[in-house]
Amino acid sequence: MKLLNHRLAKKVSAFVAALSLVPAIASAQVPVRDSIPTDVRLGIVYQPSYRPGVVMPLMPAAEGLRELADTARRMILRDLDYSDRLQIMPVSEDVPVEGPVNYGLWDELGAVWLVVGAVEGTPDEPVLRLSLHDVVYRLLQEVRAFELPPLRHPEFRYAIHAAADEVLRWATSGTGIAATRIAFVADGPGGSEIFVVDSDGFGAHSVSRDSSIALSPAWSPAGDRIAYMSYKRGDPAIYEIDLANGRSTVRVDLPGMDLTPSYMPDGTHLGFAATIDGRTEVYTYDLIRSCCPERATFARYANSLSPTFAPDGRRFAFNSDRLGQLHIFVKDMNNGSAELITPYIYDRSVHNAGPDWSPMGDRIAFHGWVGGTPQIFTVAPDSRGLRQLTQRGRNEDPSWAPDGRHIVFASTRDGTTGLWVLDVVSGRIRRVMTAAGARLPDWSGRLDSASHLTSGAAVGSESNNP
Repeated sequence: MKLLNHRLAKKVSAFVAALSLVPAIASAQVPVRDSIPTDVRLGIVYQPSYRPGVVMPLMPAAEGLRELADTARRMILRDLDYSDRLQIMPVSEDVPVEGPVNYGLWDELGAVWLVVGAVEGTPDEPVLRLSLHDVVYRLLQEVRAFELPPLRHPEFRYAIHAAADEVLRWATSGTGIAATRIAFVADGPGGSEIFVVDSDGFGAHSVSRDSSIALSPAWSPAGDRIAYMSYKRGDPAIYEIDLANGRSTVRVDLPGMDLTPSYMPDGTHLGFAATIDGRTEVYTYDLIRSCCPERATFARYANSLSPTFAPDGRRFAFNSDRLGQLHIFVKDMNNGSAELITPYIYDRSVHNAGPDWSPMGDRIAFHGWVGGTPQIFTVAPDSRGLRQLTQRGRNEDPSWAPDGRHIVFASTRDGTTGLWVLDVVSGRIRRVMTAAGARLPDWSGRLDSASHLTSGAAVGSESNNP
């Protein structure tokens, strides 16, 4: 049965806060009672999945590299665990790892995969050697050496996360999320600031220092910039932080409010909402030419905001109160009318907000109010297959991971404000971090270089609280 499972496994390898800042929008809202109609069939739908067991013994280390080796092993195991694709199996410290691989021993322990590592070199120039063994077929699957920065270097954690993602790819052919980060808003000394944190909840630090109200962070596709809305010059405008040097520059400042930025998939344009002549509409802005805002939604006497783009860039989803309360709509970029994708029943108060389009293109996540409390939902772009994913506490502001199966969201489920990650396949939920006023998270794509992300980071920091 284990062999069969193994073979099968190898074959089948927002923004509501801004509304309170816009009088024209706020006044148009209808008081919320129960946004998701009770006669619409919903359910928390998870798919049981087989997770092959993986084991990783202690790694031999050259002189002066013991701490680095133990830290690297601990991080790799945690990253593989957080992928929700592999089952981490404990191993005794006295299990021999020298000499030829004893496949029979690991098979008796129930492991499908064996990760063997060693750290060589010097503390200034360490090298991590990793190999992945298929225990069932008793063969070496992959092997690679990873050059690492020193243990206390700002890029050390990123290098280990990237190595863990490689191991996951070897074992499952799946996309890893370890070498990614999450941007979010949290309370700062002078208001709210933009923070970033590793996907495992470590290394949180602020990247904005506006001493004002900063909201709606959005990662660029390359992961080198974050767009956000700020009041630091008085009127709300859209700024962009260059993460390599920490500088923040204004990118969009139209008359009125500019808010809820979102990059188009190719990174050449920015979608956003602008309040002009008393109502809010979605626009696009040419980042290459730094000009030319173009209106993308048209709703007389209504408001539209929070655009999020399909992976191919041909469509976008957004919030609108054109039906009296907030709903999620999808519209073609070039033509056609907006299509409603969240449930509408006459004379029912609704509040569906914070859409985020999955990188796989098949689902849109959002939060909808149930009994006066926001919960996380997903729905297909054609309005089919509505699913409720959370039930306990307030849960809002969902954002997809680049693997298309994990969602980060803000929640009060443990009695404090924090960020949590949900695996939509298994239903497993883990806390990323706790922070005062943590909200509006946005998950980066895979980051090709940690140099984009070191500005302001604490070297060697293991703290997960701003």
